[in-house]
Amino acid sequence: MAGNPLAGPGEAKSPGPDGAPGAPQRLSSLSGLRFAAAVGVLYTHSMLMINPHLAETLGPEVWVGGSSVSLFFILSGYVLTHSARPDDTARAFWRRRAAKIFPNHALIWCLVVGALAASGASVFTGGAGIAAGLSSLFLVHTWVPSHLFVSAGNPVSWSLAAEVFFYLLFPVLLPWVKRLSPRGLLTGAAAAIAVVWAWPVFCALVVNPDGASFPEYWFLYMLPVTRLPEFVLGMLAARIASSGLRVPRIGVIPAALGVIGAVVMNPEILPQRFLYAASTVAPLVTLVYATAELDLRGRRSLLRTRPLVVLGEMSYAMYLVHFLVLGLLYLGLRGHGWSTLEVVLTGLPLVLLASWLLYAGVERPCVRRFSTSRARARSRAAAAS
Repeated sequence: MAGNPLAGPGEAKSPGPDGAPGAPQRLSSLSGLRFAAAVGVLYTHSMLMINPHLAETLGPEVWVGGSSVSLFFILSGYVLTHSARPDDTARAFWRRRAAKIFPNHALIWCLVVGALAASGASVFTGGAGIAAGLSSLFLVHTWVPSHLFVSAGNPVSWSLAAEVFFYLLFPVLLPWVKRLSPRGLLTGAAAAIAVVWAWPVFCALVVNPDGASFPEYWFLYMLPVTRLPEFVLGMLAARIASSGLRVPRIGVIPAALGVIGAVVMNPEILPQRFLYAASTVAPLVTLVYATAELDLRGRRSLLRTRPLVVLGEMSYAMYLVHFLVLGLLYLGLRGHGWSTLEVVLTGLPLVLLASWLLYAGVERPCVRRFSTSRARARSRAAAAS
């Protein structure tokens, strides 16, 4: 399951002293929403650890995490579009994204591989195992329809592979989205939702007519190109918000209730293939749009409180590290008479601690140091002075 914890807080341009666009203003409620999504992923993985049979029954507990991943993708498209810099270049954009994603990912990948090796698990056995491990390190593993590849390395890193694909396309997609008329934005958003709903039908008819579980899971949940419409939908939502279009206003609470209702009710009425993303995509983009509107219109927002904003900034680290922390505790404590529930309850505060250490000790310093080249930083400082 997986951000987006990857995108930074939302930003809106504010006028500088000379009337030109100045420093971006944060849409902090989106950071709080990111933390809520990270909690959704943590909840699902904790419940699966406590009761592994949930993986067979596929109740709402499982789809909380899956919907949180979809929320991350939509948030990522919204945030990156809203905070796009007019004078930005593709190279500068990719550098900033790499500085945020790869240091954390590489460190946790090394720790996961080391923990597996120490526990006696056979990692990177043979040529296929080495290829799978390296492909997960470089975040291309979900392009291969193989159990070995998609589960290699840190299991939650599959969503990072999708995000990397989105980031590569973003400099191409953004000018296209910006050129759309107001009517085109609405049409594009409807088309993106329609494509998400069409993927399960295409999968059933073409990709997986035999009904096998893994090909459907891989195609609808993990394949980056299949998740791209959710990212594009987030981009379109950001442009709709800034275009002045009159759209029906739905508050955050009704939007959140719509998401909860979809997660709880849809497993009872829809085939499984529609639950990976289609059944919640419209409620989720409505929630993102409504949450951003709180900040854009200067309204009060619980999600904008300082504790939730800080936790939202830590959400990428939390997403990456929680599986490792819970897994190590499980291996270390289950043999000493601890129940799985006790392991999970003990692990939750440790997950927060590890998340803060990773965020403060790796992510934030690397973003500050590597997101901008030294030459560019010097030129900006000279221009500012």
